[in-house]
Amino acid sequence: MCANITASILSKQALLATLATQLSFPDYFGENWDALEECIADLSWLPNGPVIIRHADVPLVGDPRNAKTYVAILNAAARKMSKSEDHPLSIVFPNGCRDQVVWLLRSSFVKGNKRTAD
Repeated sequence: MCANITASILSKQALLATLATQLSFPDYFGENWDALEECIADLSWLPNGPVIIRHADVPLVGDPRNAKTYVAILNAAARKMSKSEDHPLSIVFPNGCRDQVVWLLRSSFVKGNKRTAD
């Protein structure tokens, strides 16, 4: 399964709705960061096989606080799910976005490794 995250997603709500649709999130998905974190690290409702989240750019570019949270959630899920036998998860950003993603990842954690946004 491949979820394609289109370019220029500027709001948290639009991003979460896109992910929920593309990955067929269960009806109980709460459309918030905690719900994304829970669902993206599970994926048990999907048929077995690789899951790829492919980004056209870095979403939420005008909202660094939420962009940092999003990238941190993806990072944690990829670390957990990349070796899954049922649903190995891969996260893909364009090569030109590497520096931006690395910056978001590095700055996404505060003391104690807590997320910076809710």
